[in-house]
Amino acid sequence: MKSLGPSLGRLAASHQYVLRVSGSAEPLEFPGVTTVNERWTLEREVELFNTCDIGVYPLKDDEWAKGKCGFKAIQFMACGVPVVAAAVGVNTEIIQDGVNGFLASTDEEWDEKVGRLLADGALRQRLGAAGRKTIEERYSLAVNGPKLASLLRDAVDRKERAA
Repeated sequence: MKSLGPSLGRLAASHQYVLRVSGSAEPLEFPGVTTVNERWTLEREVELFNTCDIGVYPLKDDEWAKGKCGFKAIQFMACGVPVVAAAVGVNTEIIQDGVNGFLASTDEEWDEKVGRLLADGALRQRLGAAGRKTIEERYSLAVNGPKLASLLRDAVDRKERAA
């Protein structure tokens, strides 16, 4: 999140918004940005996601980030919150840039894409709905539960045939 500080400051100069931060190891503040640091708890996690109009998921482009699962993007999208995520690792498979969210690699892209969402409520609504649809179609329990059950049945069947 700290890497977004300059972009967040530039955006605050032209858009009025409140940055909500949850789960940070330390409180975050950025010059010119109204910031609310929320304490994360598992019980409040969905509530916290639902307080957002836009989700941001910055990551460094390094080996650690490439191995991350994109879970934060999935969580925002599941709540119908439009997301701008680093164009790193699996994020590029989850998010179709401009269709169900935005991907950003440079400061200019972060400025432009977050700025577009700040300025356009209809775009936020459209991308949030498309993101939610992506999660329902590809990552939901309704889709993946039967796949898991089938894999477990196959494993049990193989074990029984081998015995």
